[in-house]
Amino acid sequence: MTVKKIMGIIALVIFGGIGLFIFFLYATIKTKSTSLDKYKPFSEWLGKTVTLKRETVLFKEKMRMNTNGKYPYTLIDSLHEGWEYILALEENGDVTKITTFPIGTELSLEKAIQYTNGVSGSSYPTIFGTIKSNGKEYKVGYQWGKLDLSKNYYQIEKSWKFDQAPWQTKQDTADYALPKADFW
Repeated sequence: MTVKKIMGIIALVIFGGIGLFIFFLYATIKTKSTSLDKYKPFSEWLGKTVTLKRETVLFKEKMRMNTNGKYPYTLIDSLHEGWEYILALEENGDVTKITTFPIGTELSLEKAIQYTNGVSGSSYPTIFGTIKSNGKEYKVGYQWGKLDLSKNYYQIEKSWKFDQAPWQTKQDTADYALPKADFW
């Protein structure tokens, strides 16, 4: 073998190794997602048009929590656990308030996705839908559900709880099992 061939093989191995490293790094830190359409409580609501029982606010985030480009807006209400946080984001200019929907507004629920952050490993389920109001159509995401960390720590399958959503008349107190989001 000539020196030129040996150097070519070494360069190929180095660049191949760098390429594999970048791929695995990307696969590790990328936010992963999986459909929740067949999992309760989402399966009970999807495909339905619901009436909002509380006033809700529509925001547009500069740095989006969910990566679903078809649903660019975030829907939230004053009973949501992230309400104070989103108000602080609004003060800082990180979100923009678009409009407020009154009680009685209809929301068509279309799909649900579980997102898992590749760095922290925390998951957040989001239900997506469409609101038609005043001649405009808004594609929205509503982050709904939280993991009970103590149940999850002891590997109890049903470790997800759901606060009262703005379309519910009372809170669902059952615990649910949801999958972790997958890369592929």
